[in-house]
Amino acid sequence: MKKFVFSVFKFFAAMVLATGLFVGFVLLLLVVAGSFFSEEEVLVKDGSALVLDLSFNIADSPSVVSPFAWIEDALDDGRPPQLNLKKVVDTLDRAAGDERISSLFIKGQLISENYGSSFSALREVGEAIERFRDAGKPVVAYVVNPSLRDYYLASKADTVVQNPFGLVILKGLAANPVFIGNALKKYGIGVQVSRVGEFKSAVETFTSDRMSPESVLQMEVLLDSLWDSILLDIAENRQLDPEQLRHFSDTIGIFPASRALESGLVDEIGYFDEVLTKLTDISDYDDDIESFTQVRFFDYAAEANDWLEAFGGLSQPKIAVVYAEGAIVDGEGDSQKVGGDRIARELRKARLDEEVKAIVLRVNSPGGSAQAAEVIEREVALAGAEKPVVVSMGGYAASGGYWISAGAETIFAEETTITGSIGVFGLLPNIKEIANDHGVTFDGVKTSPYADILTLSRPKTPSELAKFQDLAEWVYIEFIEKVAEGRNLAPEEVEKIAGGRVWTGIDALEVGLVDQIGGLDNAINEAAALAGLGDDWSLLEMPEESERNKLFRMIIEGGRKKEPLTSQDPITGIMRMMREEWTSLSAFNDPQGIYARLPLDLFLN
Repeated sequence: MKKFVFSVFKFFAAMVLATGLFVGFVLLLLVVAGSFFSEEEVLVKDGSALVLDLSFNIADSPSVVSPFAWIEDALDDGRPPQLNLKKVVDTLDRAAGDERISSLFIKGQLISENYGSSFSALREVGEAIERFRDAGKPVVAYVVNPSLRDYYLASKADTVVQNPFGLVILKGLAANPVFIGNALKKYGIGVQVSRVGEFKSAVETFTSDRMSPESVLQMEVLLDSLWDSILLDIAENRQLDPEQLRHFSDTIGIFPASRALESGLVDEIGYFDEVLTKLTDISDYDDDIESFTQVRFFDYAAEANDWLEAFGGLSQPKIAVVYAEGAIVDGEGDSQKVGGDRIARELRKARLDEEVKAIVLRVNSPGGSAQAAEVIEREVALAGAEKPVVVSMGGYAASGGYWISAGAETIFAEETTITGSIGVFGLLPNIKEIANDHGVTFDGVKTSPYADILTLSRPKTPSELAKFQDLAEWVYIEFIEKVAEGRNLAPEEVEKIAGGRVWTGIDALEVGLVDQIGGLDNAINEAAALAGLGDDWSLLEMPEESERNKLFRMIIEGGRKKEPLTSQDPITGIMRMMREEWTSLSAFNDPQGIYARLPLDLFLN
């Protein structure tokens, strides 16, 4: 009887608690929704300058996996705000034709997270700034201590103003990979590897304390190609001789304001208040704020279209843009990773949707799980048999990122896209030493010689390692054949450019890995042309938010304005880098332990 009474009591207590939590959540939504609906409409006054504060992450994908993931991101002040690339480009293009917008003011420092704000993305943003400028509207940039990414965009302006005590740093590119091989040994964690491809150096992160000669060679070639492309763009923007700019970079590198002015990197030296005065001369004066008439980029991007985009219908036919951004992992993935099952499902939905006449797969990924890449590639092949499939490569489309791209009808890459890396490797960790050091030992029995081949309790035997090496070589051969079939090349030709070798987009064009140099809009227009759609089509971005998710997003955003980060202190930067490293490590979840992944994450600085 006592047990029965206690069970009833627990049941009613749980019901009261659940009801209280639900009521509290509803009240919270009502409060936030109230602030959303009471918020004043964004007013864009005539003669407004569009203020582009760069202190956010430019991601490829606009999508969220679930309302809960989106809410977590929205309420996490440690995460930088972000806009997706197409939203940034479309907003700049809309502003170029908007009679209310008089000019563009660029300031702040970009943030890169999860392969965002890549040079490939910045090239597309830079081209949009050029179109804005070509529309006859002045562009002013203010820099203090710009990173290379910041300066790359600022160089597109008509006028670049440098803070008197700031620095322009134009010193070249460097990649500083992290190696944890000695740390793993120190703590008694063993790592055995299998790999195919002399340049497939990703395993070195876990087994060594430095780059191999092959890795050094390919990184030097890769960085030189990237740097050439970036220098040429900046030289053209600043109307400088490329070789002279290279000489400045090699001999000076760090430019105080006066030196930056002498070298032609900036047009004027001035304090922020002096720039505001300059903008008042270009734009109208707003008595309400006692400064130049202005509108924030985030506000202008959202103006008058949130509800229409969320609940408005799209005209037919459609071009679907499917975003694959982040490391490729087995299963569903999340907002930071490309889940093989999830992206395959989105491709399948686009293939089966009769209103979708063409598909653009936007890839910004260093690769990852070979099995997950194959799941996605299968859906790319099935879709390509029914309708045009075009790939647009972002900052990265390497290894598994290339695996899922190779079968497309047309592949676009930017000059600075990092692609190729056709090779595979396997990671086989064990915890025998660290367990033994703490008094933990393992024993057991088995029915067959290889029954415990997947155990973490001991290193693999030579015969077991041979099995994994055979598996890696088989996956590599499959990779070669898929590229050969997709690119209409002989397998022997593919092998010459494979071996794990990494290429920039411009070099990949020369060796036949991509078809054209161009951005996302170029790929979308190509898909429309291949489908014979003319100008009568609309865009469907996938993974598509559910109506519930859109409502959650708008309610949360309504009560919490997106604000660019005003500072990037060193501690925050270090924590962000550590989070990136952890995200990278957590992506190693292939059930077979075989990966098609970029040799190392290139945190270029």
